[in-house]
Amino acid sequence: MLERNEQPLYLRDIIDSQLETRDHIEISRVDDVEAVWREDGTLVITVLLTGPQTLAGRVDKPLRSLLQALFHDRFDHRIPLFDVETFGPTLQLSGTAKDYPVGKSDPWIADHILRWIPGNGRGH
Repeated sequence: MLERNEQPLYLRDIIDSQLETRDHIEISRVDDVEAVWREDGTLVITVLLTGPQTLAGRVDKPLRSLLQALFHDRFDHRIPLFDVETFGPTLQLSGTAKDYPVGKSDPWIADHILRWIPGNGRGH
């Protein structure tokens, strides 16, 4: 649980939430979080994680390792919790879309993996 503006916020309120920037562009979803233990024993969420490796890790740890070997962490991103201005089904971020370099894995996958699959419609 995270205390924000005196109201409790639970992990279920954050995971899979849409991330939207100040310029109203939906950039990704929250795939996981990082948290730290405070000296008083409370667990505090500090970072939102997004990217294909992080998402794969929720499904299967060996799959995360495979994607890490393939992507070398280039498409996973960390967004500090203090960048979130409002919470809800959509988390409103304080920066603009150009401040968050997310969403670049899809073109990479299409160019480096899917193009080799017969019948992909790309004519390679």
